[in-house]
Amino acid sequence: MSFIITMYVREGIVMASDSRLTLNSEQPREKQVVNIAVGLSDSNYKTFLAPNRVGISTYGLAEIKGSPIGGFIESFIQEQLTGTNIEIHQIAQKLLEYFRRGESAPATQFHVAGYKEDKDSKDQQVWHVDVAQNITRRLNPPGTQGAWWGGEADIVTRMVNPVGTLDKDGNLAERLPYFQIPWQFFTLQDAIDFCVFAVRSTIDAIRFQPRPKTVGGPIDVLVIKPDKAFWVQRKELHG
Repeated sequence: MSFIITMYVREGIVMASDSRLTLNSEQPREKQVVNIAVGLSDSNYKTFLAPNRVGISTYGLAEIKGSPIGGFIESFIQEQLTGTNIEIHQIAQKLLEYFRRGESAPATQFHVAGYKEDKDSKDQQVWHVDVAQNITRRLNPPGTQGAWWGGEADIVTRMVNPVGTLDKDGNLAERLPYFQIPWQFFTLQDAIDFCVFAVRSTIDAIRFQPRPKTVGGPIDVLVIKPDKAFWVQRKELHG
């Protein structure tokens, strides 16, 4: 599993993701099967910059045919997008078709973000692709600011939504103070800071919880503006 977040503000789009690859396996133990999640690598790429300033982030099943999904996304970019000038919704559809070519559709999902360029304006778009469900849908209503995330999302979801404490019977005992995040006032720097905060908080919370350590490693952050795209931070190969 993974955690990715895509945030869109008037100045641009921010996409961020963790770097952990987790192997899920089953081991029989004394008449029962135990599910084990083992972190194999913290050097996986989950956010990619495609031609024409388009960002692609992935979460869910992170291996295809026994190999990390990053290599397949890079192949998709080279084979399907290099030298083309297609629109964002078409890229989302091509991505869906590319990963449904095999015998069974993987439980992998994507965010695809960028700008649709019209004659007089540039429409900011964020799309969701669900390969297993065979679905593409636009996430951001035109002219709004906000954020979408996927993967191990329970930690961030609790932080930004009203929550409360439960009694022994599971009924709501007390509502905790709630302060709604004013997404509409975020600047691009605020969006970068929040995306890093969301990934880092997920990594840190999972570290201390008795649950599989499925989110971790360096945080990659991509910014997409109407006229350019650049990495705020991205892990590099080293020896």
